[in-house]
Amino acid sequence: MKKLLIIQTDEAYFLFETLQMLERYREALRNFEITLLADPLALAQIEDGSVSLLPGITTDLSCVLEQSYDLSANLSLNESSWPIHHQISAPQKLGMSISQGQLSVPDAWSSYLLTLKSRAPFLTFHLQDIFKNILGIKRIQTNKRNPKNYQEVVFGLFNTDFFPAAEQENLITLVHTHYPHLRIKDISEVDVISDLSHVLYIGPGSFDALKICEAGADGIFIGRAFQGFNLLPHREGHHFVSTLNNQAQSETLFKFIMLRLADKEVSREYPYAVYQIDEEHLFGCYLKSLNRSDDSYPIYQAHVVLWNFLLNLFDVNLEISHCSESQAQMLKTQVEVLTKVIRLYDYAMSSIDSVHQQSKAAVADAGVIEGHLKNLKDIESITDKISQSHVFLRPVLDFYRIRRGQNSGSNLFEQSQDSFLLYSEEHQALKALLELFTVTLQKNEVNI
Repeated sequence: MKKLLIIQTDEAYFLFETLQMLERYREALRNFEITLLADPLALAQIEDGSVSLLPGITTDLSCVLEQSYDLSANLSLNESSWPIHHQISAPQKLGMSISQGQLSVPDAWSSYLLTLKSRAPFLTFHLQDIFKNILGIKRIQTNKRNPKNYQEVVFGLFNTDFFPAAEQENLITLVHTHYPHLRIKDISEVDVISDLSHVLYIGPGSFDALKICEAGADGIFIGRAFQGFNLLPHREGHHFVSTLNNQAQSETLFKFIMLRLADKEVSREYPYAVYQIDEEHLFGCYLKSLNRSDDSYPIYQAHVVLWNFLLNLFDVNLEISHCSESQAQMLKTQVEVLTKVIRLYDYAMSSIDSVHQQSKAAVADAGVIEGHLKNLKDIESITDKISQSHVFLRPVLDFYRIRRGQNSGSNLFEQSQDSFLLYSEEHQALKALLELFTVTLQKNEVNI
């Protein structure tokens, strides 16, 4: 049996999702003896029975360093794990490692994971889907929702700046008055070890709420704005309600809760945006808009399509959402910026091609090479500033910056060749994103 080491030294949320993924795809990994290196504090937070612990889970780094593995995978964003991964004895490594200041990220999905460190605008993919793709697991396993007969409602505690205490109390009163047969509990009263399939959770996204829903409860997660899969479960039957950057109102929220309990659809006129976790797509979980949506949602859809093609090499067909005026304006802004970036990359590829031609010449012109390398350095600086100021383009720009950092060419010819290929790929990716934004705008203009 092959030996697999997984490094996951991030906080408890990441460890929890890693263990959930390994349990879900246990059959796909049946030929591996798995060791998982975890952070002691993170492990302590999940030793409450909320998730199955691997027999091979450990916090003993010295023991791990003494062993040899057939494959090691670092699923951690914690930078302290990167030099550790370099020290691991394994012929094949996935994920981040660092040696003498040189970061190595050999696979594309780990490069995508690393972009999350730069304040991504939303979590496009569920963490479990990211982790399974890093490990190369292609098997699809969905968890279809069965009809529920709710007996309890569990409320989470909201930030009072977002949902005033009096409004929270009124929401509880409304539920109790209209559904007296439902027992009401505070989130602190829930035993996560028991079967919670009879429970409906109502509250903000949190680690405790995630545990409750993974134990079988359905969730209505409520937040100020769309954040993708941040702190959401990996299963159908859950909903996220965005108040569209407004304070939460109990009466408005209760209207959706009544619809949910009656298993009825929400209307487009409902003032909050409602999303449903959907598993009908091959790539994993998707947040499907059920009525109006946040301004960033059409961009989220474009990212889902783009990243699936870049990372999985297959096309995803999503229904194009009807855009509000503010959504259309946001897309137009992205189109303007993307158009300029693409022109900049035309210039970058021209400079790389010139360097490539010089590298093949019998006698290279050092002045020409130096001039074009300066151009590339200037372009890199400009795109870095664009990345910092345009959050929806940042993941793509950061992804390719990471990939360019992996250039393994041993001479100028090989380095320029690799750079040209990567710049060309990024150029095509940016053009694809531009086309996705443009098609969405055009589709909405036709519908109008």
